[in-house]
This record gives sequence, C-alpha cells and structure tokens, in this order.
Amino acid sequence: MARSRFKRKGSAKFIMIDGYIMRSPAWRALSANDRAAYLELKWRYDGLNNGRIGLGERELAEALHVSRETARRSLNSLVEKGFAARAKASGFNVKNRAATEWRLTEYRCDVSGHMSTKDFMRWVPDEKTTGAPQVRTGAPQVKWDHKKEAGYA
Repeated sequence: MARSRFKRKGSAKFIMIDGYIMRSPAWRALSANDRAAYLELKWRYDGLNNGRIGLGERELAEALHVSRETARRSLNSLVEKGFAARAKASGFNVKNRAATEWRLTEYRCDVSGHMSTKDFMRWVPDEKTTGAPQVRTGAPQVKWDHKKEAGYA
C-alpha cells in the first residue's frame, strides 16, 4: 500500500494503534501514564512531522494533569522501552524556548529519511522476581500423619 505524502484533511482525526504494538512486552510493561504520554505524542504526529514532534514535559504534564516529574518519567520510560526517541533536545533561554522534538520509532523518520526501527519490539523485561522471596522463619513445618499418631501404621 502506497503511503500518502499529504496531510489528512477535515476535522475527523483518530489514532490507530496496531495490534502488534499492543501485544508487545514493552507495551504491557508501560504504566497508564506512560500509555497516555504515548497517545499524546502520537496525537501530535500528522504523517509528515516524525522527528519534529514538539512536546515538552511541561506541556505533557498540563495535558495529562500530572506533575512535571511524572511527565518526565513517562517520557523517559517511552525512550527506555523504545517507543520514542529524542530527535532534538530542548533549549530554554530568554530568546528561544524550544521544546524537545520527538520521533516515533514505529514510523519512518521524516527529517533524516531513515526507516522505522521499532525498538520496542526488541525490548525485554529485566529478570526480576515478581513476588516476595520465599524465606522461612521459625521452626520447619512437619507434615502431621494422623494414622501414625492413632496407631494405625
């Protein structure tokens, strides 16, 4: 299927998330805030601006109604798991306030022309134990044999 080089016209806009993305281990490891941050990034992608998606942590925090630290953690989590990459770091000074520019790894980069990397498909979770360690405290448990005690055995 040929890819259109024109922006979508009209007011109907939607976000499509492919099934392979939602079934990936990286997606399942994202928190709800991380997923909302991903949706905000994807909402700003218009088909021609991958690599130039401007989104600062202040903007994200305001959009998601969370603190700046939570927004920062969500963006870092998206980078760590391979859903997004920083294309251009932010610059904050008196003359120029430039937000960080992002690239979604599932699409071709519109700035450099590089193919999609889909880094999230290569992400593997850390080998951590999911439950509490099994530590015995106190005397060892002995299985009670009611037949022996009653004299049947």
